[in-house]
Amino acid sequence: MTMWVEVTLQSNRSDDGSICSLAETLQRIGAFAGATPLSTRFATREIALEAPGWRLSVETQEGARTLCAVQAESAPMPGFTRYRTFARPAGENLAASLIEFAQADDALRAPLAKAYRFADQDVPAAEHEFETERIEWRIDASGADILATLETSAQMLPTLRLAAPSVNGAVDAVFSVAGEVIDAAPFSIVPDDEHAPDAAPVHAATLDLPRSATRREAFVAIASSVAGQWFGNGAASRAGLGDEHVHQLRVAQRRLKTLLKLFRDYVDDDWNTRIAPDLEWFGDLLADARDWDVFVDDTLPAYAEADDSAERWQTLIAAADVKRRIARDTVRDALASKRYARLTLAFVEWLARFASHEDDSPMSFVSYAEQRIRKDYRRIACVPDLVSLEAHERHRVRIHAKRLRYALEFFRSVTSRRTREDTAKLLGQLQTALGEANDAAVAADRLASLPEASEYQRGFARAWGAASARKDAQEGERLLRSIHRPRVKASI
Repeated sequence: MTMWVEVTLQSNRSDDGSICSLAETLQRIGAFAGATPLSTRFATREIALEAPGWRLSVETQEGARTLCAVQAESAPMPGFTRYRTFARPAGENLAASLIEFAQADDALRAPLAKAYRFADQDVPAAEHEFETERIEWRIDASGADILATLETSAQMLPTLRLAAPSVNGAVDAVFSVAGEVIDAAPFSIVPDDEHAPDAAPVHAATLDLPRSATRREAFVAIASSVAGQWFGNGAASRAGLGDEHVHQLRVAQRRLKTLLKLFRDYVDDDWNTRIAPDLEWFGDLLADARDWDVFVDDTLPAYAEADDSAERWQTLIAAADVKRRIARDTVRDALASKRYARLTLAFVEWLARFASHEDDSPMSFVSYAEQRIRKDYRRIACVPDLVSLEAHERHRVRIHAKRLRYALEFFRSVTSRRTREDTAKLLGQLQTALGEANDAAVAADRLASLPEASEYQRGFARAWGAASARKDAQEGERLLRSIHRPRVKASI
């Protein structure tokens, strides 16, 4: 059975309500030149499966039904997959056809064994099916045979799949064509299926890495999870970029930065030249927007509430809100830019290539997790009394605490229950306590930069920051000394 590699892109618009205008744009791209488009319409019905990594559907076209099964052969990753496909005509009795399908190939026997139970013959098919419009091209790209499939339905945005048999040069070819498409048409890497249609902010998913995973496999799984949060919030913000979208995008970038620190030796020249500069550009925009959100929504209202005249702060809050809106608009423009689309594609391409290799001496991720957790814990446990440290030194402690907390999130499946619950919670509280002092220092600088701020308000902010630093250092010290050493569970 042929193995395929596929890059999946998504467009957030089709000018005339169909995919015809997008198809015309694609037809003008060099890779599509000379390829003849084939248009079809059909009904698709998804059938639930309990087997991880498998998808099953029924396609109906002009009365003929086809069963289609897809087995993912790679770790879940937004925008890229390796898979095998199986297809077979279906008769009038769908349950019987599913039983026959499961018996047609040894690879299908277990994953499709119970699929017939979900056929729901008594429920009208129209309640399960959705109409799909599809346009296909056969592309010859540097000798690779690529099947380009553009689809849309009421349930999904226009989606372009670039698939090729998994032979030498196939990954290069599909990503090369994807780059041409992104440069010429309104497409970007698709977020994961779970968050694709949702406009709600996407929070970090809970990771459950198997103990049998290697260090490299763990890295790929964590990076894919981070990408799900990153790309999910990017897609969700199309309906309107809110403060929580900005926050979660910022969290995703920080989690990615922590991951790269934890696996520092995996960062290569390709990453440093193709991804790191644009990642820094995007991260700086998010940091600025997030700081303005905190300043406007939290810090200035707190100043006003603590002052004997809240009214004197309203002009300043309004002026800061203008700055906040400008910063958010900058992030919104960045998310819609070709530079950002190319960044996400480069990230997925780098990760897909990384996942296809193995370490020379594979290491258990459990052993590595234990080493990293021990090292990062010592960095915070051995520091002097936080009250005695300078502000920048306490800020470093906060960064190390945050890094350890993210590491515990990444490696939670092999840590003890107390580590997952109590230690992680205390680390979060320590991060918050020290973060409030840092926010106060940032706020004092931002306030001083606003022409609308009076000398009284500048002095108020400096005094607030000094008081916050003392109070938060004391609270941080209390929390730090109550944190137990994180533990990795022994092998069972």
